[in-house]
Amino acid sequence: MKEPYLYDGMEAFSYDLIDELSDFDDYDFYRFLIESNPGSVLDLGCGTGRILAPLASDGIAVVGLDASEEMLAICREKLESIEAEAGLVKGDIRRFELGESFQTILIPGFTIQLLIGEEDLDACLLSCARHLSPGGQLVIPTYLPWEMLETGKERSPSEKRRESEFGESGERFAAWQGWRIDTMEQLLTLENRFRKLDPNGAILVEEEREMTIRWHLPYDMQQRLTRNGFRDVSLYGDFAFDPPEPNSESVIYVARL
Repeated sequence: MKEPYLYDGMEAFSYDLIDELSDFDDYDFYRFLIESNPGSVLDLGCGTGRILAPLASDGIAVVGLDASEEMLAICREKLESIEAEAGLVKGDIRRFELGESFQTILIPGFTIQLLIGEEDLDACLLSCARHLSPGGQLVIPTYLPWEMLETGKERSPSEKRRESEFGESGERFAAWQGWRIDTMEQLLTLENRFRKLDPNGAILVEEEREMTIRWHLPYDMQQRLTRNGFRDVSLYGDFAFDPPEPNSESVIYVARL
C-alpha cells in the first residue's frame, strides 16, 4: 500500500512562509464549530500547527497527529514560542489508535485528499468514527479544482507562486508550481519546485516534488461517509455557513455518527 504524501525537507521548513494555506481564511469556521460542540479536539494532519497552535493558545484541549516528524518539530517550537500546550503524535491518519475520544475531529488543509485509494480513505473515516465521542463531529474540508478545470487544459507549465524572505540574512524561499489533471480519475497532480535563494537571487538549494490529490463530488463523499457509519452529514461552501454553490472551490462536510 502506497504511503500518503509526506511533507519534509525544504517544503516542511518553508511551509509557513510560502505555502498558500499559510494565509488561508478557515480558522474562524472551525472555531465556531468547536464552540458550538465544546470538548477536546483532534487535528489530523496538523503539520506545523496552522490550526492547532491558535486552538491551543485559546485554551482548547487539542491533540495533533501527523506523519512528518519535521512538521511536528516545527509545531512544537511554535507551541513553545506562544507558551501553549497540546499533545503531538507521529502517526498515520489512515489508521491510528490514541486511546481517547474527541468531541471534534478536524482534517484541515484538504489533507483527506492526499488519500488517493478508496481503501485508504475508508480506513481514515473508520478510524475517525472510532475516536468520536457521542454527539461528536468530524469536519472535512475538500477542494474542487475549478480554476484548473475551467481552463479546459490537461496541464499547465510551472509558474512562480510565492516568495518570502526569512531571517535577517536576506535569504528567501520561492515556490513554483505547474499542474496536470486527469478528469476521468478526478486526480490533480501539482508539480512543485522549491528554491532557497541568497540575497542576490542565486539558488542555494532546490527541490522538486509532485503531490497528487483526488477530489470527490459532494454526492459521492456523502455516500462514502454514510457507508462508514456517519448518519448526519451537513455541507457548507467556501467556509461560510451556507450550502455550497455549483462553483464553490471548497466544500466542507460536517458529519456525525
